[in-house]
Amino acid sequence: MKSNMFHLPLVLAALLGILLAGCGGGGGSSESTGLTGTAAANLAWEPPTTYADNSAMNPYQELDYYEIYVRTDDPNFTDNEVPVAQVSAVTNVLLPDGFTYSQMLTSSFELGNLIPFTQSGAVHYLSIKSVSVDGMKSDFSQPVTWDLT
Repeated sequence: MKSNMFHLPLVLAALLGILLAGCGGGGGSSESTGLTGTAAANLAWEPPTTYADNSAMNPYQELDYYEIYVRTDDPNFTDNEVPVAQVSAVTNVLLPDGFTYSQMLTSSFELGNLIPFTQSGAVHYLSIKSVSVDGMKSDFSQPVTWDLT
């Protein structure tokens, strides 16, 4: 039987000219990576390929969606959090022939979609969870800060 949680190896990165400032320290640290800039940034990650017990996962078949969380008070997300956005884990992409679709794993989210859930001039903390087709959720990703000041 598979572990009830799966491993979400996230590599959170800012795209479109937004800089990331890496943090030091090992796992479990409450420090987070910082995003400074505009709402035009993208949050990017690597889709999971294993469960928490390191058994293989086929993300095209076993991964359903991602939940995106935002906080302003501190970066310590808890299971009481409510996601502000949800994005499908697999997207059908139209190929150049104009007739054929190919499945692609989702690996980014445009932060501008979160503007209705943010406070202008504030620093926000972002984290995501991946959710399998049977409803199992990963732990929260390492939070990143998103500075809208």
